Amino acid sequence: MASPLKLTARPGFQQDIDALPDFRTRKMALDMLVLVREGKVRGEKLDARVATGNLGDCYKLYFDPDGSDKPRFRLVYRYTPDEITAVALEAVAVGRRANLDAYQRAIANLGRQTN
Repeated sequence: MASPLKLTARPGFQQDIDALPDFRTRKMALDMLVLVREGKVRGEKLDARVATGNLGDCYKLYFDPDGSDKPRFRLVYRYTPDEITAVALEAVAVGRRANLDAYQRAIANLGRQTN
């Protein structure tokens, strides 16, 4: 089994975690990152959209501690070059599904502009 990827976080990610509504949601977001880091889960590739800007180098995962059919939260992450292991995992943003909140946070945390 491959060793877990090095995990870093973009500036702003901690504020995103802190803005989640409760401990269960924060814990689930961080647990999802661990699963990605260990290679047990992989999200869907994002792309460039008018409403969100270019997130084509990122992936998204849906989650909801309530087990909802339509998860209320999104985790955005990406793989980045790393000097030691060749690839590292970078937590970009986490937020609500509503109003594209997670993606708007991702654009802000990456210092990018919306289209």
